[in-house]
Amino acid sequence: MQQARSSNGRRHQGNSRPLAKPRRTSAEISEEAAAAALTLQFLDFVADGRTYGETMEAWRSTCPRMPIWEDAVRDGLVRIENGGAMKSSRIVLTARGKAHLGRHKT
Repeated sequence: MQQARSSNGRRHQGNSRPLAKPRRTSAEISEEAAAAALTLQFLDFVADGRTYGETMEAWRSTCPRMPIWEDAVRDGLVRIENGGAMKSSRIVLTARGKAHLGRHKT
């Protein structure tokens, strides 16, 4: 007898239910909320017009669980406009970053 597959591709027996997604812990939810709030603060900081040097000085992090600066670059929210030396390069919001900030700014 062949086992049925659920929409996520997992096998389950007959009438049994597919495996449920594990629930997120309150710590995971809190961490995500903190990261989202810090991302908005970072975008607001960059929106005022900052150099790479200013941004790195203000947003340097030694916490591997809160890489706000790196996440914003990876997610396409900011970009580096190179004007020569990294200290004088500009950090600017992308269209996606402006939209994200606009949706969440109060």
